Amino acid sequence: MSTIKTLAQLEMQLGECPRWNEQEESWYWVDILGKALYRYDTLNKKLFSRIFDFNPACFAFTKTNQIILTASSGLFLLENFSSAVQFIMDPESDQPTQRFNDGVPTPDGNLLAGTIGDATTATGNLYYFDITKNSVICETIMEGYTIINGQAFSPDGKWLYITDTPKQKILKYPYNSTTKKLGKAQLFYKFTQEDEYPDGAAVDAEGNYWIAMYGTGKICVISPEGEKIDEIYLPISQPTMIAFGGINLNQLIVTSAAQGLNKESLEKEPLAGSVLLLDISKKGALPFKLNTYKPSAN
Repeated sequence: MSTIKTLAQLEMQLGECPRWNEQEESWYWVDILGKALYRYDTLNKKLFSRIFDFNPACFAFTKTNQIILTASSGLFLLENFSSAVQFIMDPESDQPTQRFNDGVPTPDGNLLAGTIGDATTATGNLYYFDITKNSVICETIMEGYTIINGQAFSPDGKWLYITDTPKQKILKYPYNSTTKKLGKAQLFYKFTQEDEYPDGAAVDAEGNYWIAMYGTGKICVISPEGEKIDEIYLPISQPTMIAFGGINLNQLIVTSAAQGLNKESLEKEPLAGSVLLLDISKKGALPFKLNTYKPSAN
């Protein structure tokens, strides 16, 4: 493992959802509380940002490089980083205290995305967005989450991993791309220390599951068999999510949060809210691509 570098020194309150865009050779991520979407161009080493009037959350790229973005006020389409925002739908328009949090593209090009409320009550839902060329159909597939996180598919698309952070355990579900259904949940891994809270995750090409541990300043690597095989300690206490990328998919970026840290903690942790970069010995796996969405003209 190489030295941990700083990709972007920021003061994000809640950095989340890092993604590698191989077509642009760029990293993307959001600051949920800062209402910002970031893009780091690795070719020109330039950082770009844009601010929304809502809180952006998880997002994914389509097969034609569009961005489908979840937020505090629903689901949106961006044709590219700088384009106008097009509203798609809001399945929780009657629940203003809820917002989207974590999500992942399915092997068949659709989107799983979950919501949270005040992060202390189990009001979150997991939605399945079935994306076709001219329409998006939403189905509620699970309810009762407190802080939904850790969504990632195995490289072969047969297993979905998911966690409800306060419960400190990761479940896995068999996924059927034909029926678009999840099978019965199985326990994948249980964290036992009081302060171990699993947050955002990604998988490598071998199927190992890498998860950011919010509050304990580390990444845990768990084998497909459900055994912890590595821990990577970070200079930040609140890593939120990780993503694989780089030209050879042998880089890892980590988003983080400064929320909840007092002045003394921030002085000891100057990189809180920044984005870190690591070179790794394993090759990563990218998330699946979403189906292209071209809304019909009214």
